[in-house]
Amino acid sequence: MEKSRNTTDSRSVFFDGKYAQLRHWSWAGLLVGGAVISHAWRMHAWEQRLLNVPRATVPELLCWLDQAEAMTSPKLKSKLLIRPRPAPIASDNHPRGKAQTQSRERRQINVNFSNAEEWDIVPGIGPVLSRRIVKFRDALGGFVSIDQLYKVYGLDSSVIKNIQPDLILTPNSHQTICLDSVSFQRLIRHALFNAEQSRRVLRAWGRGTNLDNFWFRISASDEERQLWSPYLRTCPRSAG
Repeated sequence: MEKSRNTTDSRSVFFDGKYAQLRHWSWAGLLVGGAVISHAWRMHAWEQRLLNVPRATVPELLCWLDQAEAMTSPKLKSKLLIRPRPAPIASDNHPRGKAQTQSRERRQINVNFSNAEEWDIVPGIGPVLSRRIVKFRDALGGFVSIDQLYKVYGLDSSVIKNIQPDLILTPNSHQTICLDSVSFQRLIRHALFNAEQSRRVLRAWGRGTNLDNFWFRISASDEERQLWSPYLRTCPRSAG
């Protein structure tokens, strides 16, 4: 009888210990599973928020870059390759001073070939807008119209109207995109095409067609066709 009781006690101790371990592992599994589910839910919610974030336009990105550059420390600013603006002559009554002032105020600017330093001395532009104009022009591949300056973020329309008589646009001085060989990565870097528009262009072009069929297949709006057509072309075919 005593032996049977000892056997029962040892079994109860064994099973109680085993079930206690199972309970501990069960709680641990629940905690780990809850943490994994919570992390997955947070990642999903974060991805959904990213999808709902509006995309910034190229002018807005250029503005943010300029603001970030303006907030850099003086030590970093001293390393920037920015040419200081020429100091004005003290006396405007001097004939040479008048000539230099007038030439600086009415200097002609080629919008596709002038650098930031040349834009900087144009009345109403300054260093920030001059860099912004050059960045936007490079993102476009060159201007095809003076009116595209109105798309530069922060550039007032009155300034453009004031300097417009001094602006020169060389015809066909912009870079074009060959539809036969362009890739998605190349097209999306252009200022006029976002990801959705780049996919539309590539799908409409397919394996090659003429431009009339392309514009029919892409179903572009009048504004899109006016903006895109100067930059899109077919590749020249070899004689052979």
